[in-house]
Amino acid sequence: MSVRESIGTEQIERYNEFVTPLKKRRKKNGKATLIFFLVCVVIGAVIGFCGPLLMDKGVLKFNIRPPFALKEQFLLLYLPLLFILYYIVCTLHTIIHEAGHLVFGLLSGYRFLSFRVFSFTIVKKDGKFSYKKIKVPGTMGQCLMIPPEWNEEKHYPYVWFNLGGGMFNLIFSALSVPLFFLHSPLWAWIAGVFIFAGVIFGVCNVLPMTMGIPNDGKNCLLCAKEKKNQKALYLQLKINAMMSEGVMPDEIPEELLKVDEEDSINALTLYVHLIKCYKRILEGKPEEAEACLNKMEQSLDTLPAGFANAVDAERLYFLLQNNGSPEEIAAYYAVLQPVLIQQAKDLSVLRIKYFYYRLLSEEDRERIEWLSRSKKGKLPKRLPKQKPVTADGIYEEMEKAYKKFPVIGEAEFYMTVVRRLKERMQSETSEDSAVSE
Repeated sequence: MSVRESIGTEQIERYNEFVTPLKKRRKKNGKATLIFFLVCVVIGAVIGFCGPLLMDKGVLKFNIRPPFALKEQFLLLYLPLLFILYYIVCTLHTIIHEAGHLVFGLLSGYRFLSFRVFSFTIVKKDGKFSYKKIKVPGTMGQCLMIPPEWNEEKHYPYVWFNLGGGMFNLIFSALSVPLFFLHSPLWAWIAGVFIFAGVIFGVCNVLPMTMGIPNDGKNCLLCAKEKKNQKALYLQLKINAMMSEGVMPDEIPEELLKVDEEDSINALTLYVHLIKCYKRILEGKPEEAEACLNKMEQSLDTLPAGFANAVDAERLYFLLQNNGSPEEIAAYYAVLQPVLIQQAKDLSVLRIKYFYYRLLSEEDRERIEWLSRSKKGKLPKRLPKQKPVTADGIYEEMEKAYKKFPVIGEAEFYMTVVRRLKERMQSETSEDSAVSE
């Protein structure tokens, strides 16, 4: 009997019981993409409507002409050239945005930690600057800073640090307006694209919204609502700075992991709970680690999609480690497929894949593949062909990813739990061999 034939209706129903609520939650988070799209449309419409209107009234005096002359048969080249210009401009605005966080952060008492645009990263360690090539999936850039020390009696400087990036985009866009009035169609087009992209960058970061993860404006709004969120921002930056220096989660002092256990978890407090969970794992306290994860799962319906995926990924890790049922593993495996594919080279994802291929038999993995691809209670006729994957091959990928991972202490955590499993499995294999002899 094949694996497909051994999967009964009861197993499929159990799988659906697990996967249905996970899928429903993801549909709720889809609204953020629509909101972002509508904001872009509104900004484009305002610029497209107000520009000609002001020109008609004589407020703006310039002619919209092609940036440079092209023969009639080559006019379609304007479109790809416009896309290339937009890509260059977005790169510039990424640099400007992160520079805004840096400048306003320094003015607010923060200290430099790292500055990244795409994979190009400048890092400061032990008072010295160095260059690294670091990729963080889903982000164009990032400026990480060491926060000023927390003081309950004083106002915490969170506003300008959060909004500085978007403000810089808007400021530099405004400064480029005079380029419109130069007697050069090329500069007018460059300025137009630069201003359009800058307004998109600025508004979509300053206006509170969530696109997978909360933007700067949303973080600022959370901090404005409650003092505990300001402290959570401080703890998040403080812990990240410590781990960037190589501090492991189990070396983080308990006082930095104290958050109000009675309150629900939000986008700012989640990170502290996650590191607390990692700390308990390293300390060999599985029940307490499980309790941390259970606490995070209680707030899944209100967490942004990107953070909810992170919690679900930890649940998949726990299920693999604790011999969870194939149906439940398949449910998480199915909904996390986009993450497992898009972030295939990320160290956190590789850790989960290592446990998946090391702990599950080939038959179990095939069963999970069939279940995760079932639709409306029916299994597919066949599975797509896949490249052979081994746990040892994944471990080799992890060693490569480890060298490029931006947060050293977090990278050490992922490698430590994998090494522990690897050593345990090798020890069990050796014992079995000794018994058979």
